[in-house]
Amino acid sequence: MDQAARVGERRAKPVGHVCLGYARASTARQSLDAQLDSLAEARVTRVFSEKISTRATRRPELEAAVKLAGEIRSSGVAVTLVVHEHKRLGRSIELAMLAEELKASDVGLEFLTGELKGSHDPSGIVFTVLAAMSEREYIRDRTLEGHGRRRNG
Repeated sequence: MDQAARVGERRAKPVGHVCLGYARASTARQSLDAQLDSLAEARVTRVFSEKISTRATRRPELEAAVKLAGEIRSSGVAVTLVVHEHKRLGRSIELAMLAEELKASDVGLEFLTGELKGSHDPSGIVFTVLAAMSEREYIRDRTLEGHGRRRNG
C-alpha cells in the first residue's frame, strides 16, 4: 500500500478509540503518584512513565508511547495521548518535534490539568503556544533555582 493510501485510510472514520497515558517526573525523588492517579481516572488503556530530567533530549517511554499510538492509529482506531499537564512533555524543540510526529500519525493529545487542559489537535498554534509557555517556565524555574542556591550557599 502506498503512502497516500495509508494516509487516506488513517483519515477514514475511526473504529473505536484508545487513550494512552504518559507520566514523567524530573528526578528520582519526585513521585509519579498524582499523575498516575489522574491518568487512571481518565481511563487510559496503558500508561508509559519515567523519571527523567527535563534536560534529557531522549525520553524512551514517551517515544514508546508515541510509537504505539501511531501503530494503533494505522490500524484504524482513533488514539489520544493523555498527559497530566503540558510540562510533562518537555521543552520547545522537543514539543515541536512531538507535534510533528503526532500530526503525521493522526494522533490526538489531551491534557488533564493546567492552562491547556482539554483535547487538542497536535498541530498549529496550540503547540506554538505550548512550546513558548514551556520554555518560559523552564527558564523561570532555573532562574529561581539559581537565586535559591546563591542565598543558601
